[in-house]
Amino acid sequence: MFEKIAVVGAGTMGHGIAEVAALNGYVVFLCDISEEILREAIKKIEWSLRKMVEKGKLGNEELTLTLNRIRTTTSLEEAAKDSKLIIEAVPENLELKKGIFSRLDGMTHPETILGTNTSSLPISEIASVTSRPDKVIGIHFFNPPVIMPLVEIVCGDKTSKQTVDSVLTFIKTLGKQFIICRKDVPGFVVNRILEALIQEAAWIVHRGEASMLEVDSAVKYRAKLPMGLFELSDYVGIDVLYSAGKAIQDRDGGVIVSPLFEEYYKNGWYGKKSGKGFYTYTGDLWEKPKIPPELADKVNLEEIFAPAVNAAAWLLRNNVVDKEELDKAVILGLNFPEGILQMADKWGIDTLVQVLKIKRSKYGEYYKPDQLLEEMVANNRLGVKTRRGFYEYV
Repeated sequence: MFEKIAVVGAGTMGHGIAEVAALNGYVVFLCDISEEILREAIKKIEWSLRKMVEKGKLGNEELTLTLNRIRTTTSLEEAAKDSKLIIEAVPENLELKKGIFSRLDGMTHPETILGTNTSSLPISEIASVTSRPDKVIGIHFFNPPVIMPLVEIVCGDKTSKQTVDSVLTFIKTLGKQFIICRKDVPGFVVNRILEALIQEAAWIVHRGEASMLEVDSAVKYRAKLPMGLFELSDYVGIDVLYSAGKAIQDRDGGVIVSPLFEEYYKNGWYGKKSGKGFYTYTGDLWEKPKIPPELADKVNLEEIFAPAVNAAAWLLRNNVVDKEELDKAVILGLNFPEGILQMADKWGIDTLVQVLKIKRSKYGEYYKPDQLLEEMVANNRLGVKTRRGFYEYV
């Protein structure tokens, strides 16, 4: 289908996407602004491939073939030439992305699909600088792309079905699973839920309702998430999460960034990569913060998760995604042990609505329960206890 693809941006996500594509037989032109960045990217790809060889997942011959499929260039024109699919993976800066898409539009065949790996910026606005908004689409990989099984496909206002179908075919050849975010809403599916969850955790700590360790312990040992939320923030990057949260907040108020995130962002405490975030790190690659299990009962999970369930309800009510794909998104994209709607059904929709109402009375309209949740309570769709919630139970 695509004999050659181009990846623009050779940072963490870009070189990971290039590696995944090359592993699956594609010739990939990896483009960035300097030879030094590109050399570093190839080093990281080779390190990753050698790890696969060590684990018996890849042979030495396939390692060599994979590396040979990746060509590097500082010329956008060279990367774009004859590429029928281009995936942009530069930093999350809207003007930077629009500049690249405008240039790509002028140097590629009109049928070339232009994808962006953005995790929260508006696809339609990026597409607006091109003459082919029907060919522009969000192709959101998760970090690290080689390991994470999910790709979030995001439709802009004018993205065509043909473009979606072509990209889905491509994603399947990578051995990845996908969800489709049908509308270009701030944060898409995964980040809208994640930001609501992580920012609420930070608000709880900021308000003095619980400590950081108490929140992370509850989430890790009782909700069974693979990481505490502050631990996860340090891993993803506080700068990344702050920027994504601000993008959602500024566009439609779907999340409110906490003062805690703002403080850490402004101080340059980005997490593991800077040696300090919500936790402190010594530089050991496998280092994990110590989160005591005995603190797990100090905070109610419903207090932490209610705004994220509210965000999920908003996505469903606005027909952005269906419930099965939404739960698939948090399981495969965020490593949840089960879907957030399944979790909500267990806690009880009425319980979550009551939590939101109390928060609304104390802290404002952001916490207003979504209309869908209110209707579910009115119709006695309370979850497992009434055998009907987001799902039916026998």
